[in-house]
Amino acid sequence: MAKKKINNKPAPKGMRWVCCRFRKVRGNSGKKLDAHEYGYEAWCFLVPSGGP
Repeated sequence: MAKKKINNKPAPKGMRWVCCRFRKVRGNSGKKLDAHEYGYEAWCFLVPSGGP
């Protein structure tokens, strides 16, 4: 089965997409989620671009 892509939209001005396969669970559990286990290529987050 093919993995799903998440970010098919352009990022808003002043933001950019950051994608990674693993992400930490919020809180102090120390667990990590693997995007492939959920059928996705990667987890994608909008973050400030840091440029002028």
